Amino acid sequence: MKQDLDRLMAERNLDALLVLGNSGGNPVMNYLTNGAHLERALVVKRRGGPLTLIHGGMERDTAAATGLHLVDRDARYNMMAYLHAHEGNRLAAQVDYLSDIVRDEALRGRLGVYGMMDAGEALAMLNLLQDRVDGAEIVGEYGDSLFALARETKDDAEIALMAQAGRITAQVVGDTQEFVRGHAVRGDRIVKTDGEPLTIGDVKAFIRSRIYALGMEEDHGTIFAQGRDAGVPHNSGTPDMPMRLGQAIVFDIFPRIGGGYFHDMTRTWSFGYATDEVQATWDQVKEIFDITMTAAQAGFPCRDLQAMTLDYFEAKGHPTARTHPGGHDGYVHSLGHGVGLDVHEGPNLSIAAGNRTLLQPGHVVSIEPGLYYPERGYGVRVEDTIAFLNDGTRLNLTDFPYDLVVPMK
Repeated sequence: MKQDLDRLMAERNLDALLVLGNSGGNPVMNYLTNGAHLERALVVKRRGGPLTLIHGGMERDTAAATGLHLVDRDARYNMMAYLHAHEGNRLAAQVDYLSDIVRDEALRGRLGVYGMMDAGEALAMLNLLQDRVDGAEIVGEYGDSLFALARETKDDAEIALMAQAGRITAQVVGDTQEFVRGHAVRGDRIVKTDGEPLTIGDVKAFIRSRIYALGMEEDHGTIFAQGRDAGVPHNSGTPDMPMRLGQAIVFDIFPRIGGGYFHDMTRTWSFGYATDEVQATWDQVKEIFDITMTAAQAGFPCRDLQAMTLDYFEAKGHPTARTHPGGHDGYVHSLGHGVGLDVHEGPNLSIAAGNRTLLQPGHVVSIEPGLYYPERGYGVRVEDTIAFLNDGTRLNLTDFPYDLVVPMK
């Protein structure tokens, strides 16, 4: 949580922070500014001091809504003057500007740098900046950074926003089901009023329209995959494929609400009827889903949830990522992951070496067992996202029926 930043800075031996980049596609900036849309902003913080947002004058109202300490860049730092002084050299002007920020904000000691920008530009700029600043050592982190750890736990206000995202996502899923059910059937095909087949692309266009109509964003492409495509976990679906009765469809949807928070849920549907093999596979996936959902309580080891799932599927005769590493059939992924400003973030529900994480208040995670048999023409996955409030109470943020068979009208 944000309230943990000073503690995490001390643990990482960091004296100050500098966060760079536009807000778009920049989870750390979004996290600190509560999703505000900002261009060329900076956020700085000394350990023990406030978060300070350095923003453009045209965005002063947006900046004020963040609740951070503010510095108007245009009023205090004349960017045109920096460019004039360096005869239009944008790199030199930016380094000059940043070195003035480091001086004025008293960013001393170990200065952690975060945010998003082009890797080559960052390398050139930070190398020159290090040469310009006195008393500050610019450092970076790889992997589980300070902000990755801070974002693993959400406060109740963040969870409330994510619960809203879950409610809207479930509405989109329900609307999509009704959209498909409302079509006619000719033979084994679902058809439109003109007699042409309803396609995967048609359904995905409807999904996209509902996501945006209800105030969310499709930051990543929704998965709506039928038949063999459903047997490849991240196959998003073939747009021109006709919708057919009796085919397993993996519908994995992960839209983002204002403020940048994602929801993640999956249902497997078979319109009209399901084959015996798909039904039996779905029954097993749903059984281990129920078992792990019951076990997933505050204090439970994350890795043990994956171990339970591996044990279950292996006992049923399925290959897994443990028995057949790199294989494409059976259970080929981990049980779940954290959800937040990224659709995949910490904590991980895997048996990876070193994963000693216990579920705890503030965690928001997906539970998503699945079985995949592409050469047999199907895949099955069921997924909900759950959250743990600060008092340890567990909430299921996904509220939608699990039924495999969806009858046509």
